This record gives sequence, C-alpha cells and structure tokens, in this order.
Amino acid sequence: MIQGVLFDMDGLMFDTERIGRDGWQAAARNLGIAVPESLLVAMRGTGVAQCRALFNAAIPGNLYDTARAQRLQYADAWIEQHGVPVKPGLQALLAWLQTQRIPAVLATSTGREKALGYLRRAGVEQYFAAAVFGPEVAHPKPEPDIFLAAAAAIGAAPEHCVVLEDSPNGLQAAKAARCQAIVVPDLCPVPPRTQHLWDACAADLFQVIDLLQAMQQPDDRPQA
Repeated sequence: MIQGVLFDMDGLMFDTERIGRDGWQAAARNLGIAVPESLLVAMRGTGVAQCRALFNAAIPGNLYDTARAQRLQYADAWIEQHGVPVKPGLQALLAWLQTQRIPAVLATSTGREKALGYLRRAGVEQYFAAAVFGPEVAHPKPEPDIFLAAAAAIGAAPEHCVVLEDSPNGLQAAKAARCQAIVVPDLCPVPPRTQHLWDACAADLFQVIDLLQAMQQPDDRPQA
C-alpha cells in the first residue's frame, strides 16, 4: 500500500516552469546571449550549483548568477501581478489523498521561503504533512537525497512512496531513492519508457488520482 505521495513543485503543482523559461529568455535578451532550450531542460529540477556549472560551461562569460538574478526578478514580478498558476487537478488530488489518509509531502528543489509562499498563495499549504527543500539536503536531484528525506519525514519506506515529477532530473532522483514514479509531463520531454525512470504517465493531476487508486490494489503496481 502507498505510505506517502511525494510532490515536486515547479512544473508539477504549479505552472511556473513556463514563467522561468520566459525569465531566462528575458535575461538572455538583456545580456545579448542565447540560452538554448536544451540547456533549460538540463537545468530543470536540479540545484543552483549544478545549474551554474551547466550554464557557464555552455555560455561564455560566467554569466549564470547575473542571468539567474534577472530570471528570478522576472518570475517574482509575474507572480506578484498574476498569482501562482495552479495546475489543473491539484486541489482534487490533494483532497483525495486527505480522504484516503495518504500523507502528501512536498519535495522541491526550490528554497523554503519561496516554496512555502507559493503554497500559501495557492491555498494548499494545509494539505501537506511535511516538506523538504533542495537547499536543505546534501545533494540535489538527480541524486535521491530529497526523496529519501521526504519519505523519512513521514516515517515511510521509500519503496512504498510514489513520486510525482515532470523533469528527468526528478525522475532519476525518484528511481535512485527506490520510489515508484508517475510522470506528469510539462515542458520537458518524457523520457523513453526503456529508460525505466517512471512507472506510469498521467496527462494531468486528475489522472494521477486514477493511477494511485490502481496502485492501492493488492499488487501495488501502477497501471500505465
């Protein structure tokens, strides 16, 4: 049986990866550089140090920190004006988990203050039994640390937890932690099934409910 559901945040719960992408492109225009989509895909879901290394290796000038500051300013201004864009089905999924008494745990690479602010703005903070933030674990995704810590936060075995993710880095982390994984596609392409990084693929968070119901069956395996 499922002992916990571990939630990524950006691109999974909230439609914020698009804002981030637009922020990177705005920074690129300001700095007179090109930031390819392939680089953004590689950076999604991992930590700041890893992103800095990827960015500065791909783009001359050691401009990551300058570009990131502009990207963050862009995203903060957008959300201040428009609010946090909630993905369809999030409220329904969290409410269903609550009725099933399955703990929901936030496991995001975003820092504590910003992530909790997003939860409050979206009105979903009360649904989460615990939260783990990327800067507070030793190694970021694709390493398993954040999901191992999220499972431990509710006293659950990782192999009896289900991770919800949209990025390849997050899916790699889930599998490294021995969790089951449901991918809910956002901006990143879904990794081929032959890579064995996910157990089921959901079109949206509404469909995740159906998949979790199937995983609650005695064989505890997801239906694709």
